[in-house]
Amino acid sequence: MKKISLIIFFCIALAAIVKAQYIYPINEYNAQLKGYELSNFDIQDTILYLPLGESGLHVLNIKDLKNIHELSVYIEYEKRSREKIYGVAHCVKVIDNKAYLSYGPLGLKILNITDPTMPYVVGTYYRYQDVYCSEIYENYAMLGYMVMGLEIVDFSNLEDIKMVSRNNVRDFSVKNIQVIPPYVIISGGNRGLRIFKFGEPFTTFKQVEFTKEHLMDNEAHKLLVRGSTGYLANDFRGLSVLNMGLPLYPLEVNSIKTQGKATELVIEGNYLYVASGKYIEVFDLREPEKPEKIYEYSDKNKEFRSLKIHENKLYALYSNGSKEYGISIFEVE
Repeated sequence: MKKISLIIFFCIALAAIVKAQYIYPINEYNAQLKGYELSNFDIQDTILYLPLGESGLHVLNIKDLKNIHELSVYIEYEKRSREKIYGVAHCVKVIDNKAYLSYGPLGLKILNITDPTMPYVVGTYYRYQDVYCSEIYENYAMLGYMVMGLEIVDFSNLEDIKMVSRNNVRDFSVKNIQVIPPYVIISGGNRGLRIFKFGEPFTTFKQVEFTKEHLMDNEAHKLLVRGSTGYLANDFRGLSVLNMGLPLYPLEVNSIKTQGKATELVIEGNYLYVASGKYIEVFDLREPEKPEKIYEYSDKNKEFRSLKIHENKLYALYSNGSKEYGISIFEVE
């Protein structure tokens, strides 16, 4: 009887270990800067690209995690009506040797980053609207505007970037864009989700359905779709789980309260990492519509803003008051 009890105990313990996913801090980078803004960041190899608002795009060398240091800063202004208008670095997307920088009042800037110590502009698109974020699909950029929804441009000719589809939604502040051909989904602020369906071929970007609205009264931050399931960082409502079998008609099938306001998430393997204020919460996704929380990390001095998995490490961008920001680096096990 004792042997049977021991076997059962070890089986339960083994199951818990197999399912467990832990993160623990191994290093940290922090800096002080007055008036910084945090949105997202991106990593390529040993280089981290960090937009900091009016302070520009900061490029960091993370090869040695004990000696993270700045390589360069990209900052630019234009003269308009005899005034200097500075760009505001919001979000960045890095692909191959280019960084796609959503540069606020100066539009979309495409930077050559072959030499990260000296990024330079190779393409610009601007249409009197502040760009907050972008998503890249082939040679097209989906632009999320601060107050005007979605616009799509073709950058195959960097010297003549052209608008190919305008899908403006007045007063819709886009925070995130998901491309799931033939659908494009934007989430933003307190306006929930907007879902666009385009015809064939997808890259003509001609709408074939009226724009659908969903969760209109929700402070929707970031949506990630995996298979037929969507995971939405839904502010004070926590983590919302959506059945996306019919993408035009998402069905909320689960809602999980998080420790703080859920504002950011990232998926790696069968695990979902959610930033919720002073917490990073880890969920097991083996049952896609029933995420199971298996771990949480907290730091009372930090507000976690953006997450990225790179080479089996979790990078977490945080703010600490109005003058200090940093990146916590976690080992993932």
